[in-house]
Amino acid sequence: MADQDEIQPGEVDLRFLTLVMSLATAAWSQLGKIPHPSTQKIEKDMDQAKMSIDFLRMILEKTKGNLKPKESELLQNTVTDLEMNFADEASKGGGDASKGPDIIIPSGAGKGPEIIKP
Repeated sequence: MADQDEIQPGEVDLRFLTLVMSLATAAWSQLGKIPHPSTQKIEKDMDQAKMSIDFLRMILEKTKGNLKPKESELLQNTVTDLEMNFADEASKGGGDASKGPDIIIPSGAGKGPEIIKP
């Protein structure tokens, strides 16, 4: 727990970043936007993608007011990006996963989280 005390205001806790990125990576894979980590094949599972996005949404709601600004921004941007892509995939119906993914990046999207190391 001593490491937690060393994190400066505005920094992203590496454990939090790892949790968010783990769920986000699972959701991107389940949406068929990136290859599945173990098979390296594009596989779409919209039900599982919805569940992963719902987990991230729940974390966003349950941690409201308790996150550092960068953590809050990271989580909000991740949820927004995934929800937009989920809606896009849902509107396509079955679709052809072999043609490659279309990834929607919202206008004004930031460069991502900044990790500051001592």
